[in-house]
Amino acid sequence: MRKYMIFLLLLLVLFACSKEGGKIDRYTIYDKVIDHSKPLAMGDDRDVYVFCDSLAWQGLKPFIGSAIEQQIIIVYPEQYFNLVMADIKDVKRLSKYKNLVFIGHMESDLPVSAYMKRVLSQDFIKRVQQTGGELFTSENLNCCDQIVLFLLGKDAKSLQKIGALQAENIFSLLLKRFTNRQGYYAYQGKVIDPSFFDNYPFSLKIPDTYRLYSNDKVGRFLCFLYRARLENREIPDKYISVYYEPMPENKVDLNWLIAKRQEIGKKYFEGDEFDPELVRKEPFTFKKHPGYRLLGAWKNMKYAIGGGFQSYGFWDEKTKTAYIVDSTVYFPAGDKLPVLVELYVISNSLEIK
Repeated sequence: MRKYMIFLLLLLVLFACSKEGGKIDRYTIYDKVIDHSKPLAMGDDRDVYVFCDSLAWQGLKPFIGSAIEQQIIIVYPEQYFNLVMADIKDVKRLSKYKNLVFIGHMESDLPVSAYMKRVLSQDFIKRVQQTGGELFTSENLNCCDQIVLFLLGKDAKSLQKIGALQAENIFSLLLKRFTNRQGYYAYQGKVIDPSFFDNYPFSLKIPDTYRLYSNDKVGRFLCFLYRARLENREIPDKYISVYYEPMPENKVDLNWLIAKRQEIGKKYFEGDEFDPELVRKEPFTFKKHPGYRLLGAWKNMKYAIGGGFQSYGFWDEKTKTAYIVDSTVYFPAGDKLPVLVELYVISNSLEIK
């Protein structure tokens, strides 16, 4: 009987351990971005290989080329993507690279167009013949992490038209994929225990590589910091913060956001500031909340340092609360834009209770 009781006790312990081991401690929303059944993806996340016959590209470059290589000023102008013109002779070698764009039309027998007519499905080709032009997207076609875009026109004139119309959409699809990659990278490890946010009106999925930087409950300000254990200029300092205040009616506008963000910099970041005339200011919808965004450079005259930041200000109608969700990067050695995209992904895990 005693042995039987010990056996039952062991089973209970094992069951409890298995339940604890099954506890969800990762944020898995981005796990499906990667198809692990496919071969390894090659190339840089920001390199976009474009296959297009030179005759067609002459007319499309001002639209599609400019869209892919568009710049945004943070501390200095940075591109989201690097456009690499590719030769169709190299398509087999480049087929496992992360970002591929094929452009052609049905009436052309030049190499890229001929290749597209050969590999695309008949259903897609019939649709192009009916509509005059289509943009087709395929993800993880040849490797585990990939986006492939096919822009096909019925003829040269239709291709120029559809190219001008779809240029920004091509950029948006590439940016969405890049953003999802950053989410996948950011959430490979555990996140901070959700119980941390029990006493806050919101929650976040913060990777547990971040530590608490500031927790001012009276001032309604919370900030997390990622910093390498050993000082290393090649690894950025990354900050994610949330400020909130009761607001019976929506008074969030650009002036409110600018003033509050300046207050936050002076109070919590040892005097950080920014020039309102130089930062990008625009309407922006954050998690279905209409609001505003600031994007640009911060500076700290006391320490003679600076970096990039983005702030999202909005009003939550249900809780009658105004929010500022902010990301800041200090990275003298490299580009700030990819880091800010990563921080946007993490900030976008915000859930208002």
